[in-house]
Amino acid sequence: MKKWDLFLPIFLFFFACNQKNPNFVFRNGDEQTILSLIKENDSIYSLKAEIFCGDNLISSDTRQLNYPVYQFDCEDINGDGIPEIATGVIKTTRYDPVCRKRLFIFKLYEGRYIRPLWLGSRVSYPLVDFRILDHDGEKRFRTIEQNGENSFVVAEYRYGSFGLQWIRYIKENIDKKTAEKILKST
Repeated sequence: MKKWDLFLPIFLFFFACNQKNPNFVFRNGDEQTILSLIKENDSIYSLKAEIFCGDNLISSDTRQLNYPVYQFDCEDINGDGIPEIATGVIKTTRYDPVCRKRLFIFKLYEGRYIRPLWLGSRVSYPLVDFRILDHDGEKRFRTIEQNGENSFVVAEYRYGSFGLQWIRYIKENIDKKTAEKILKST
């Protein structure tokens, strides 16, 4: 066996995991839903939902986001069997003129059409990053939030009937590196 034969699978795995256009694939019986984030340029992204039955495309929908995107995750956060799309965007709002990181959640209306579920503007402190994780069968949002100049908190939220509901702070008043480590842990 050549050295290249060992290196190629590692390279392909690294390359696939570092793509700027991630895809999430969900299966429901014979149907397969592919949710994608497509970078058009530095400040325009598109969310795309494609539904296949076998090899046949049966539905496709796209929603353009006119903001930079820093995070993209998909999970069934409300337990209806259909994945939601969590997108971290950077923008101002009507009530906050400072350009900050925000969390938008989209649903697949009728299982096919991308529609806003929650266009969040705030969590407890300014948002730095997030991910969705499974906690005993419940999907939760774990966030890093900045509560001081060099001070961060890691918090957990669940999606409620409208927006995020705070559950707890996992750690408070920590440095960013520690917060990032906790964010990635399960």
